[in-house]
Amino acid sequence: MDPAQTDLMNCMIGAAPEREAEIRQLWCDYAPKVIVEDREGMTLNADRDRIAIDVKMVDVFWLIGFSGWRAIETYSPSVIASAVSGVPIATLLQQDAGLADEERAYKERIAAVHAFMSSADAKDAPWPPDIPRPTSSRNGFNDEQHKAAFDLTGSAVAFTLFHEFRHVMLDRDSKRPAERTEEELACDVWAREFVTIKAAEYAASKGFSYAAVLQRRSMSFALAALILHEITPIWEHGGNGDYFSVATRMETILKNTALSDNSHFWNFSAALLIGMCRQKHIPFDPPAMSARALTDHLVAKI
Repeated sequence: MDPAQTDLMNCMIGAAPEREAEIRQLWCDYAPKVIVEDREGMTLNADRDRIAIDVKMVDVFWLIGFSGWRAIETYSPSVIASAVSGVPIATLLQQDAGLADEERAYKERIAAVHAFMSSADAKDAPWPPDIPRPTSSRNGFNDEQHKAAFDLTGSAVAFTLFHEFRHVMLDRDSKRPAERTEEELACDVWAREFVTIKAAEYAASKGFSYAAVLQRRSMSFALAALILHEITPIWEHGGNGDYFSVATRMETILKNTALSDNSHFWNFSAALLIGMCRQKHIPFDPPAMSARALTDHLVAKI
């Protein structure tokens, strides 16, 4: 197995370590080539023989992941306060005296991601000064927030790799659906289920609560949904011949998660969605509701 294949496989194992033997067997059975490209534009796709990814895409995932983590400190306090106090989220955001500075910094990070994506040469693209450069190990971080962002970003990348690997499997086994849109959603569902279906076994083996493990893994799915949203050109957010709308795919990734209505997962998801809406000037003013209900409401707005 070449180094690129090993790196992708290890990333997937990191997201679902209890399924390491199965993941290694899948790589042995299907053995897709991994093509790492370095060119203008961004590539992440798969067919029966290979998974193609470009160097720039790795940096983009990292930038969006670390930027998205900051949505927690920017919007989550208002999400939590709305559910507890009964005050609508829009009112709390308007009343938050410290929000302007936090939100400006958050929007600047997301804008920097888009500047990076549109740059002809990633080597010369601007890099936000408060986001560390990509690394393969969390051990070099002293900041606990950076460690958390590293963990979730790695798992979000793994989710997309499971999605692409499922394309390989369907193509090789001649089981691809007739409609490309159906295949895309099926790969999202398979990736989510693969990472969560044995999470209880992992939790028991480590002495963790199942809810805590499911929450962390589900938060990485929410981050993957943000990445999907940001890398999809705005003119394709409504879908095209190959993909359903971004909102439909986000709903598929996030819905039916077996966590309490005010779990940190829903707080994080709602915070990410608030950031998307406010960045794109999409109005929302729902009554006070749980973080879960707010997430559903905002997905519909997106």
